[in-house]
Amino acid sequence: MSLPLSGTCDLAIHSDSSVWTPVTFNTTNTVDYACDQQTGNKAGDIVGDAQNYAFYTKFDDAGTLSSTDGTLAFRVRLAEAKNDSKMTFNYNVFIGIDANRDQALDLFVGVNNTPSGKNKLSIWYPGSGANISPSTTTISSTPIISFKEIVGVTYDFSNVVDLEPDAQNLDLDNGGTPDVFVSFSFDFSYIVKALEDIGISINEISPHLQYVLATATQDNSLNMDIAGVNGGTGSSLTFTDLGVWSDPRTAIGTTPEPAVVSLLGAGLLTVLAVRRITEHKA
Repeated sequence: MSLPLSGTCDLAIHSDSSVWTPVTFNTTNTVDYACDQQTGNKAGDIVGDAQNYAFYTKFDDAGTLSSTDGTLAFRVRLAEAKNDSKMTFNYNVFIGIDANRDQALDLFVGVNNTPSGKNKLSIWYPGSGANISPSTTTISSTPIISFKEIVGVTYDFSNVVDLEPDAQNLDLDNGGTPDVFVSFSFDFSYIVKALEDIGISINEISPHLQYVLATATQDNSLNMDIAGVNGGTGSSLTFTDLGVWSDPRTAIGTTPEPAVVSLLGAGLLTVLAVRRITEHKA
């Protein structure tokens, strides 16, 4: 894959959070603990509570009938900007994706703003680790594909008040500086193709995507903060045991009924479809 741009459809990256879809954890909350980042820098501290969401998605279908194109965007709330006057974000945001319900990470998408990334949006495959827990997660140091951030189109870094003017709490960690949002988007077809190349088929209404959200100072591990748990970047507990998987959802943001997800996880929908075809032919 080597196309020049990503996420350039009609999705407004600077739009108010009220038109984005909150991502929940364990069906009940969007919590991340304040002051639990592991590197001493609050600019990488994911923050959120039940009233102030830490994580959002948004999808634009590009106005076509295709279920594998369009734009998928993410928004993450952080405790502060490293430099308020310059309003820059100098780290990585990783969205780990489990696309086949095996509770292991299949792909990473995110912001690559470390010195080696040089302000790009990237897609990575996992490394050789088991990728089922923080301590077993590895990320290939070379992205599958990267795109230069286009501020205002595919990338935005803003104070929370700019995107949530009615927000009741602008400083969730009580650190004395306003929280910020980093928002970014990808052409969904690149994510579809990257997963297809490793044998996983999805489209915009596949009902079983799950995310792990993390920040990092480097390109090959999750070493700053993981959403949904207090600390935990070095934990050997699985993502399942830590409770950091997002609730299953489609790329367009809908949350399927638990029974549907369970059937997909067990592979029973395929069995049922084959059975119905067979019965119909008979």
